[in-house]
Amino acid sequence: MRPNPQRWAGRHTFLRLTTAMFDATDEREVVWAAMAAIAVTGPFAAEAAYAAHHGVAQRCRRCSTAGSGHSPPGIVAANATAAEPAVTDDEPTAADGVDRWIAALEGGSGRWDDQDGHCLWALALRHRERCLGYLVVRILDTPSTEEAADAELLARQAAAALAGLGRPWEKSTHAEKEQWPTAEEPGPGVDLSATVSALSYQNAFHRALTRVGASGKGEQGMLRALHDHTGFSALTEDPFGNLRAWAGPGRGGSRRGSANRSRDELLRQVRRRQGAVRDRDRLVVPIEASGDLLGLVALVDPDRRAGKLDTAALEETGLALAPELSHERALAELEPRLRHDLVERLISGEATDGVFVHAAALGHDLHGPHRIAVLQWDGAAEEVTLDDAVARAAERLGLDVLIGARGTTTVVLVAGPDPGDSLYRAVAQDLGTATGAVGIGSRCDLFTDLPHSYDGAVRALTVRRRSPEPHGSTSFEDIGICRMMGTGDGERETDRFVREWLGALLEYDARHHTDLVTTLSRYLESGGSYDTTADVLQIHRSTVRYRLRRIREITDHDLSDVETRLNLHVATRIRNVLGKPGTARTSPRSTSP
Repeated sequence: MRPNPQRWAGRHTFLRLTTAMFDATDEREVVWAAMAAIAVTGPFAAEAAYAAHHGVAQRCRRCSTAGSGHSPPGIVAANATAAEPAVTDDEPTAADGVDRWIAALEGGSGRWDDQDGHCLWALALRHRERCLGYLVVRILDTPSTEEAADAELLARQAAAALAGLGRPWEKSTHAEKEQWPTAEEPGPGVDLSATVSALSYQNAFHRALTRVGASGKGEQGMLRALHDHTGFSALTEDPFGNLRAWAGPGRGGSRRGSANRSRDELLRQVRRRQGAVRDRDRLVVPIEASGDLLGLVALVDPDRRAGKLDTAALEETGLALAPELSHERALAELEPRLRHDLVERLISGEATDGVFVHAAALGHDLHGPHRIAVLQWDGAAEEVTLDDAVARAAERLGLDVLIGARGTTTVVLVAGPDPGDSLYRAVAQDLGTATGAVGIGSRCDLFTDLPHSYDGAVRALTVRRRSPEPHGSTSFEDIGICRMMGTGDGERETDRFVREWLGALLEYDARHHTDLVTTLSRYLESGGSYDTTADVLQIHRSTVRYRLRRIREITDHDLSDVETRLNLHVATRIRNVLGKPGTARTSPRSTSP
């Protein structure tokens, strides 16, 4: 492939302008030479330049050497848009707005849309934690990542050149220098070959990060690239100090156990200061997106050997990781909603054949047998959600699940066989309390049957919650005749049925502390045998006869009538499962009336 003459000419001009910037003897020459060089790197036009004196940014007028005949070839063309209007005593309103904006940046870079709709980019000229000035350019078109990186690199070079002018009010104190742990670095008077070498290094690292991003290797791949280019072990942590990823030898552990005050102070420093911050044996850079701290990226440098290029690579990695971690956080927030929506469509009967694709995208194979489980829990710690506890329990049990919710009830789509009591026990262990209930629906071989499994799970849960032992797990197959019991109006109808046939007897037991309902239940379960009933209740046969006579008198029911016996048997069965409707159950210990 033949080289592009325009590209090489632009690069030649760029290098000559960089050389002119370091050869300058006046701060105006430095900033305007840098401005001319930035115009060569991408779609930028000069807007204003500032030099900081005693911490106050002041405009630098265009100097004659920046665009005169003394400039290297190509500068005039590059600066055609950079001509500064004449400055009078009465500054234009637009210039006043830019000045106020620069003052508000307080040493940092930033972008701003001016009153004419132009997008301005202020590049802070920072050197050893101090802002020495600003380059303000107008963005003519969206710059590429490489063009933006070149502009930022030029700003750093311009800051080094300004520092080399030896302005006494901008020099760091000895104490401040001691806090910056870089190795011996070339001074601002570095020759062109060193500048080209630094540019080549940073461009190579930028290309490496770009390749990692395109390959999908993500966070681990970026850390590996950082380690390969710097030679230092690299790591990322979440905001709480938990280790996320590591590249290089000597894998360390989490710093979560460090003092909270120390951690909070570190986070304040990395967010307040520009660039890397020393944290004991590490150089640390924040990973931020939209003002949110997503984590930290660090180089392990116990011997304090990291140089300027290593620090620049660390900072670029922090910038590259920001969209990666932000995307990860967005997915973490979005995925539960997608799972909830999918489960809701499945149990409501609104799902179509496309549901297989949606489930697969969430990592769940919807083919094969499934069933619905529903859970309710009381007494769990506020910071622990039932959904999260179910997810952890399912992972420990090896269950393939999708988790949703309806109101305060957690709904779980479970692949495979009935988990039985194991799901209840695992969730109780995770939450630290057993005050919950699980209802498990019937098996479904087709996703279109899942609404029926859900209804069965709700019935099983209702039976469990209303039973004498409300905590535990119940399957739809285990509730017997109560399978016919509905929810809502159906449940209320069940209560009315029990009251119709057993109400008088329940009220008598409550007033007289007897248990005639239990005697009736055992009698009907035995098929009407006096002897069996007496053996089960451990009472005399004559006592059974006496109690049955009292039951006939209180209820006015003929126990010899087949239909009456059937209705009483169903009512006692439901009462034994659900408990007495509307009132507490009486104690099983009783006396004869």
